Amino acid sequence: MNNIDKTDNTPSYLFCIGCQKSGTTILARLLDQHPDIACLWEAYFLNPRNESSIFNPESKAWSKHGYSKDDVTQWSLRLKSSNPFSIKSRIIHKITGQFSFPMQPYKEVITEALNDFASRCNVKVVGDKWPWYIEFLDQMITAFPGAKYIYTVRDPRGIWNSAQRFKDRNRGDEILNEMLSKDKKISQLLKRDDFYTVRYEDLICKPEETCKELYEFLGCGYSDDYLKYSSENDPYPERWNWVPEASGKLDPEITVKWKKKMTSGEIKKVNSTAGVFIEKYGYEK
Repeated sequence: MNNIDKTDNTPSYLFCIGCQKSGTTILARLLDQHPDIACLWEAYFLNPRNESSIFNPESKAWSKHGYSKDDVTQWSLRLKSSNPFSIKSRIIHKITGQFSFPMQPYKEVITEALNDFASRCNVKVVGDKWPWYIEFLDQMITAFPGAKYIYTVRDPRGIWNSAQRFKDRNRGDEILNEMLSKDKKISQLLKRDDFYTVRYEDLICKPEETCKELYEFLGCGYSDDYLKYSSENDPYPERWNWVPEASGKLDPEITVKWKKKMTSGEIKKVNSTAGVFIEKYGYEK
């Protein structure tokens, strides 16, 4: 049983945020497994020209979520004159730290897209996960005042190791610095009642306790059954195909894999760079 008591068919909205490699995908899947919650996988709502955007008719993302091409094309046309990632907007962001673009058209089409997905999934809470939302929180909070935000953090050494080893891209330092920058940007907002912070390690190692708190934050009840993922029961399982681990079993070993993969020098460097973050979120140094 759930604790949601809504008098109309309008769903509640949630947005999963956090740095790349911080565990936002597994968070989205664990939320999505609840019968009253549906979560898209990186809709790129605010980047409609991106090849992964649900608002891009040339993308494959919308079909993985069950949207119709007619709706996607119509949404794309309505956003044609506005681009948060235009050169002008990027320059303004570099100077002021804020993206400059009219939010109202995005509010309208995002609302339509989320409501459509909620209706097809027959849920009362619907949302999306996208690390870039942190750069647009002022606009999102204004556009969706009743929405809730779940912020995922991860041990900086785990972040660095994952970014460094993933497809041999050697992005450890880059993603680590990005994480620290995003955490600084969001820090004051974490005190709000509509924000909830969850550690990646707790999602993996203590899923029962952690998901119970997450579901309660969203106004939903808890059952151990909600932690069991089955692609047969998932109406849109292709959402998780990009990351094989996203649809696999929760394995606590992956939370400490960095201890075996990183050299003592690499660990020392990350400890020095992210010492404040490590202490802030209760990680052992």
